[in-house]
Amino acid sequence: MKRLIILLVAAATVAVIGTMAFGDTAIGGNSASLQPVVRWSVSGWIILYIPHSDMTVDLGTIDGNLYDPETGTWTPLVSSTKNAYVFANRTYTLTLSAASTGTETADLTRFEVKGGDLTAFTPLDSDQTMATGGAGITHIDDIQYEYIPSFDDAPGDYAVTVTYTVTAP
Repeated sequence: MKRLIILLVAAATVAVIGTMAFGDTAIGGNSASLQPVVRWSVSGWIILYIPHSDMTVDLGTIDGNLYDPETGTWTPLVSSTKNAYVFANRTYTLTLSAASTGTETADLTRFEVKGGDLTAFTPLDSDQTMATGGAGITHIDDIQYEYIPSFDDAPGDYAVTVTYTVTAP
């Protein structure tokens, strides 16, 4: 029992001395002040946002009405403008890539996109940089998809999955 009391007194003494050793005290007659330091960390972050209404795009149907026999040219299928947003606290690059995912294989040299830094329709048969930027909000509001028909397009359903990727250096 005596050992228990000694142990409790020793623990209480260590706790009181420890608190005094690691704390600050200000004592004064008319005022007292202390200046605690408040700290936090910030991670680098990027948010890519595409509105739900812009996640599925129907370009329409290719038929004979799109071909002009007098000029020998096709009228492309073109989407309305779409949007993408990048929110970031660092520099970034937004790239696009495409993969044919329909029951028929789309010719990606004739599947094109424009918007952001891509000021003219550009084939998505290889990765393309749509935007680069820094901290803040970037709204790309002029994205359009285009498919140029051809006699090589077999009847069937075509789909292309476009992957938007934002990376930081």
